[in-house]
Amino acid sequence: MSLTCRLLLATVATCSLAARADDPAGRESLSSSAVPPSLPTGSEDTGSPSAPAAPPALDPALQAAIEDMVERRLEAKLTEKKAMGFFDDAKVPVSLSWRGDFFTKFLVRNNQSGGCVSYGNPSPEGDNFSGDNGVCSELGLTVLGRVSDRVEAGARIQSRFGAQWADWYENGDERDVGDGSGESLGQNHAAYLQLRGVFLRVAPPIPTVRSIHVGASDLSMFNAWTIGKSRYIERDNGRGLFVDGSFGDALSYTLARVALPKLFAGPGYTTGIADPVVQNPFWERDAAWAYKLKSQWEWFTVEQVTSYVLDEEADLDDPDALGSTNAVDARDGAVTTNARYQNANATVELTSNYVDWLGIKAIAGYSYSKTDDRLVFNSVSGAQGFTPVPMGEHHGAMTVIRTDLIDPLDLDLDLQFEYFNIGRDWVSVFGARRETDLLLTDGFVDGQVATLNVANEFQDFTDPFYEPIIGWHGGTALLTWRPGALELAAEGTLIDYNTDTGEGALDVDKTYPDFLYTDGMTDTELFSFANTNDRGRDPRSVYHRNQNRRTFLAMARGAYTFDFWKGVTVRAKHKTIIDNDLRDPRIRGDDDYAGVLLFNKVSVEAPVTDELSAAVGAQFDHWTEARRSGEVVAGVADYPDYVTTRAKGFADVRYSFGGLSLWYHLEVLNKDLDATDDRLDQRNLTVIRSLAMVSAAF
Repeated sequence: MSLTCRLLLATVATCSLAARADDPAGRESLSSSAVPPSLPTGSEDTGSPSAPAAPPALDPALQAAIEDMVERRLEAKLTEKKAMGFFDDAKVPVSLSWRGDFFTKFLVRNNQSGGCVSYGNPSPEGDNFSGDNGVCSELGLTVLGRVSDRVEAGARIQSRFGAQWADWYENGDERDVGDGSGESLGQNHAAYLQLRGVFLRVAPPIPTVRSIHVGASDLSMFNAWTIGKSRYIERDNGRGLFVDGSFGDALSYTLARVALPKLFAGPGYTTGIADPVVQNPFWERDAAWAYKLKSQWEWFTVEQVTSYVLDEEADLDDPDALGSTNAVDARDGAVTTNARYQNANATVELTSNYVDWLGIKAIAGYSYSKTDDRLVFNSVSGAQGFTPVPMGEHHGAMTVIRTDLIDPLDLDLDLQFEYFNIGRDWVSVFGARRETDLLLTDGFVDGQVATLNVANEFQDFTDPFYEPIIGWHGGTALLTWRPGALELAAEGTLIDYNTDTGEGALDVDKTYPDFLYTDGMTDTELFSFANTNDRGRDPRSVYHRNQNRRTFLAMARGAYTFDFWKGVTVRAKHKTIIDNDLRDPRIRGDDDYAGVLLFNKVSVEAPVTDELSAAVGAQFDHWTEARRSGEVVAGVADYPDYVTTRAKGFADVRYSFGGLSLWYHLEVLNKDLDATDDRLDQRNLTVIRSLAMVSAAF
């Protein structure tokens, strides 16, 4: 409020209160019946009016009381007005801000596949933008609008990634065969701008409610076992309604309804839209419902998350349903639905870091999965076992307990121990698909997730691969020592498997998906969806007809930074995996798998200037796999032995200056696969490939 307004209010209030003090009973007023005491009465005339008498002086104590009363009333009124939004100097002004991101990728390899990403769409239909040679650019624009201090909205406008520099231009038209017209390669090559990430967030004046979020989200508020955080390139694709609130530290909550992605979150990687047995698919209402409760105490934190996935389709027996053949019953204007697929997941997690050197984290969970055979095509039997959920009804459970001892002996030595037990029937169709690592172990490949819905696609050859841990049961011990500039770590992990079959067999013909390629160490260096390079086991292949398996993993790594130049760091890592599987114990020895897998890597890296750094390195892997893959025909096992050698040299250059970021990676890879069956050999396969990325934000 301005000074003038404050003085005016104070003056009016002071005059009013002074009048009341002089005439507390209100007997004298300015009405026409009152006669000023300074004027004569009757008919007496003095010829001129007398000067008005001076007002009586106020007692100083009374004056002070009046002023105090005025000040208090004025402050009360100002407080009331500020609560209503008036005179609030700290109020966030209405604003609209923009941010831009420029990105260009360069891919080169000694083959003739062209594209913008090494591994694209794994579906049989594939795509027309993935490959190993191409230069592609994209632009992202992010807008954020602040409507008030309690309401904000935003969106991202992103160019579609797939247009190559060599396309020159493409208008989005598509023809059966690409040509030189610039009107043949479709929208993926047109670099059109797509509206993404639209959201509205409000902090309403509702008790306990902190915020209500409407629209796009990366789904990071739950956990990897229920509804997992979306991978980075899908961070805008999840959309839903989210309510976040709390009753203080004792209890906070999150409620959500998330639209179910028709792209992958269901049997056969669909929510019905492409299922051969579903007529007139109804996917628009499919959703995942979830809540999270969290309670924080001095000693520990408890978090409980539950999610429920519901994929429903119209009941064709309902005469109101599209395609219904029911001509007997009368229509009532409403359509009954049946659950095509249901998946429930519930976890309880306890975390404690009350003691500085001791960290404890324990999580346990339950899962329920059910397919309706009338509405789900059996991809186990009809699509070579490619589906992220088993057929039928399944109850699963899991437990992971980790203890971290952070330098308890003041020797710069950390000790970590983990126990894990993930059941054979654990299903989490909407769990984290990548970019999270659930276990302490180094594993077979780069990271571990708790779903068959692993996303090893839409990525480059430099990106990590992930594997599901369904059925894993075992423990890990990891020791890390950091004396000064030296860091050393050693791991030991033992795994047996809840998917073992004993002398029986698992139904991989109709119930459990095996993803066709079931044997051998996965070669992520020369990965191909069709397994044309004999990449070994599909990472998703956790179910086998016959399995009696045990794995031991040992890892050691070290790094040392020399105190000269700007700091030169030398790194080395070794991993040994001893993997044995008796498969069918009724076949003595002839089908037993015995793998000894050795991985070795060294590198040297150093900053050249404040902006420029470089690294060079080498990797050498040697795998000896007795009776790796084959088949049993008429009771006779035929499993050839494999010896695989991989050698790789690589170099990296990174440059960052004035908002510009550049990374260049070059590698030369040689793979030699020698099998006892010469028809399976892949000798001296040599790959030269590089990737460069240039980006800037503004």
